[in-house]
Amino acid sequence: MNIKPNANELLKQRRKQLGLTEAETARRMGLKTTQHYWNLENQKNRLTLEHVFVASKALNVKISFFCDEFKELI
Repeated sequence: MNIKPNANELLKQRRKQLGLTEAETARRMGLKTTQHYWNLENQKNRLTLEHVFVASKALNVKISFFCDEFKELI
């Protein structure tokens, strides 16, 4: 699984689509500060797979919303 290059923008778009504030989204994701969420959304911090799993649950989307499927060649 690879995180999409525009995952940070997708995060922001989905939050706005749901009418959530950055603080509400941070709380739903279990982040300690709104600043941490802002850093993720604005590419100051890297959006990790762990963040993607938490964000998908918090924003009610499938993980594939943020990730491309990864297929390994055998």
